[in-house]
Amino acid sequence: MGEPEPGYDRKEILYRIGTFFLLLGLGVLVFFFLSEAAEKPTFSYFCGSIVLLGVGFFFRAQYRKAVKSSGRFSIFKRFKRGSDK
Repeated sequence: MGEPEPGYDRKEILYRIGTFFLLLGLGVLVFFFLSEAAEKPTFSYFCGSIVLLGVGFFFRAQYRKAVKSSGRFSIFKRFKRGSDK
């Protein structure tokens, strides 16, 4: 019952939660800019957005996706290895 599914990855979930916090932080930052434009700045929006953005970046930094090489520059790598010898 408490067992996670075989394809479950905790870090991927944290990455998605981090994305949510980043979007939420950007939204609150927009509210701060709108309050600034109305000449009644609400600095609690700014402080809240900075905290949300920080938490979002922290969660997203926990998970690094493996990037596969596309092979576009493999010829240059072969030439570089050949010149090192």
